[in-house]
Amino acid sequence: MSTDNYYVESNTFMNPVGVSAVTYVHQNYNAVKVKLEPNAKLPMFQTAWSVGADLACLDAVTLEPHIPTLVDTGVSVELPLSTAGLIFIRSSTALNGVVLSNGVGVVDPDYRGTIKLMLTNNSETVKSFTKGTRLAQLILTPTICARFVEVTDLNTTDRNTGGFGSTGA
Repeated sequence: MSTDNYYVESNTFMNPVGVSAVTYVHQNYNAVKVKLEPNAKLPMFQTAWSVGADLACLDAVTLEPHIPTLVDTGVSVELPLSTAGLIFIRSSTALNGVVLSNGVGVVDPDYRGTIKLMLTNNSETVKSFTKGTRLAQLILTPTICARFVEVTDLNTTDRNTGGFGSTGA
């Protein structure tokens, strides 16, 4: 098999009966250029088929309750055109009451600065994380770039203008 469009990684994963190691193959991977600040961690997938690459904080961070705080990852990326990087909080971070202030972060393919996380501590106690703690994850997804054209009418559908709750409870 040609490895031009495949990423072969030798990690040890035991088969269901625990007898032998398995080498996994990621199909159709795209190399993404990453620039790291000193001591920053490369975004990493933690399992063979994870879709989110973990992003860690560059420095130790303390989050006061209910105050949005900008946290630097020290990671800059060069995303392929027609791709967006979506940033989600890790579930283990959310278990601590910490969320992304804007719900989901978006990294555009023309952005070259460091990825920063706007975090809010929704608990009533101070939360602290050590340098290098994995706090969020980056998911790459294809996007459609559009040219918006103003018209006076849109095609009708069965749903038409039905909004919130219009399709049932």
